[in-house]
Amino acid sequence: MSLIKEIIKEAQKGKYAFGTFDTSNLEVAQGIARAAEAKNMPAMIGVTETAAEYAGFLPLMNLVKGIIAESKADLVLHLDHGKDPKFIKKCVDEGFKSIMIDASMYELEKNIEITKNIVDYAHKKGVIVQAELGKIPRMKNSTEIGTTLKQMEKTDPDELEEFIKKTKVDTVAVIAGNIHGMYKPEGNPNLDLDLFKKLREKVSTPFILHGGSGTPSEDIKKAISNYGIVNVNIDTEIRVAFMSAISDFCVSGQMVTDPRKVLSIARDSVQKKVEEKIELFRCGK
Repeated sequence: MSLIKEIIKEAQKGKYAFGTFDTSNLEVAQGIARAAEAKNMPAMIGVTETAAEYAGFLPLMNLVKGIIAESKADLVLHLDHGKDPKFIKKCVDEGFKSIMIDASMYELEKNIEITKNIVDYAHKKGVIVQAELGKIPRMKNSTEIGTTLKQMEKTDPDELEEFIKKTKVDTVAVIAGNIHGMYKPEGNPNLDLDLFKKLREKVSTPFILHGGSGTPSEDIKKAISNYGIVNVNIDTEIRVAFMSAISDFCVSGQMVTDPRKVLSIARDSVQKKVEEKIELFRCGK
C-alpha cells in the first residue's frame, strides 16, 4: 500500500484529518515540513499550476521532493487543483504521489469524462486521484454583500453517487458551504452539515474539504468527526502568516542586508500556523 493510501486509511479509522498546505517557495515548504515533524502528523505539500509557472516546474518539484526526502514526517507531494490534463499527466510521470483533477467548472457528464481519463492514467502508475464536484466560487470584492456566495453550487448527493461510480476517484472534494480564501466583506459561510450527512449516506469515498481558511473551527471538527473528511486544504491563511511576518518586520524599522533573516521569520510564522491547523484537524486522534 502506498504511503498516501495508508495515511488516508489511518485518518478514516481514527476519525481525524491531515492537512494539505500549498507552497510556491522554499520557506513555506520548510515551514510545512517542520510543523508536521513537530506535531508528528502526516501532511501533503501541495503545488499548483500557477506556482509551477512562478517558480518553474522542475525547480519547485525538486525543492519539495528534497524537503520531503530529508523530513522525518510522512509527507506527500500533491498537485492541487490541476485543470490542464497534459500538466496533470506530467506530474504523474514526474513522481507526484497524489494529484487533483478539477473539472468542476464543467457540467456533470463532462466532469466525469475528464476525471475518468485522469483516473485511468494515474492509477496505472499507482498515483491516487482527487476530484471535485460542485462549484466553489472564488469570490470577488463586491459592494453587495453575499453576491458571489450566490454563485456557489453545492454538491448534489445523487450526482455524487453517479460521479463516484463512473470515475472511481480515490477521494472527492465536496462543496457544502466552503469557499476559497477569506473575505471580510462577505464573510465566510458556515458548513452545511446536513448536506454533509446526505452526501455521506450516498457514498463511502473519503471527502476532502477545500476552502479551509477562515471556515469556523467547530464546523471543521464536526465535519471531520462525523462525515468522513480525511483531508483539509489550507492556502490563504499560510500566505497571510508569511506576508504578515514580513510586513511586521519591515514596520519595525530594522535594517538587514541578509534576506534570510527576514525569510526565516516568515518561515517560523508559517510553521506556527500549520501547527495550529494540524491540532485542529486531529480532533479525533
